[in-house]
Amino acid sequence: MLHSPIILGRTGYRPSFRAEEINRCPGCGGNHWYVGRITAECAFCGSALPIAVTGAREGPTARAA
Repeated sequence: MLHSPIILGRTGYRPSFRAEEINRCPGCGGNHWYVGRITAECAFCGSALPIAVTGAREGPTARAA
């Protein structure tokens, strides 16, 4: 199982941090986070969550013609 590809829908529940939503910590229920480039850490208990990739980019991506 370690070398098999991840099949979405069969891997179980995977909590992740979503920047556009209110996030509750799965460990303590808090909602204050230290957000880094790859993970977000709960300010209360230190639980870390991966940041969900949404496909949206921040800032201008292209100029209007």
